Amino acid sequence: MIQTLSEAVENAAFSLHSMIGYIYSVGENDFYNINIKDLFKISLEDIGNPDSLSKIGISTKTDIANFTQLSDLMFYAFAVRTPYLRRISEIKVSDRLIVSLYESCAEKGAVDPDNFVRESFKANMKAAKISETKRSEPPFNGEWFRRWVYSYGGELAEITNRNMFLLGCMDALFPLYYAKLTDTLTGILR
Repeated sequence: MIQTLSEAVENAAFSLHSMIGYIYSVGENDFYNINIKDLFKISLEDIGNPDSLSKIGISTKTDIANFTQLSDLMFYAFAVRTPYLRRISEIKVSDRLIVSLYESCAEKGAVDPDNFVRESFKANMKAAKISETKRSEPPFNGEWFRRWVYSYGGELAEITNRNMFLLGCMDALFPLYYAKLTDTLTGILR
């Protein structure tokens, strides 16, 4: 089960990574001609398939500086939030399962060597144990993505319509992907 769960987390990260490439490409070529809701819909239908958008006939831009390292960072951002699975009321999730899942993700490459993601597994583990009434789960957002863009994103850090379009899409897409990932993991755990 741990293997299946960690693959779901990894695939969601790679799917989100792929989506960034497509959104960047749309912003470069067809900013006003393609309905971004269609890309969101296709991508969110199956976050476990990083190639789901390849069917729409848009080539993705992958020559962005440092773009490949971003997928591991996304994987990490999802992996450190796995302790919040214990808050799913209809499922009893043990600490041992959560730790094993996180360790499996780390072994597969979920890393943040430059500390862009301000959350940590340990802090989330403590926070998730606190009762729901005392402290709710913090929202999943893309602030760490912005820090990465302005530090390593090269051309993504330039102030252009395309880059602002990308950052705006990420603000909406990150929480949607996280919610879909939570649903996927819940389905596996049932």
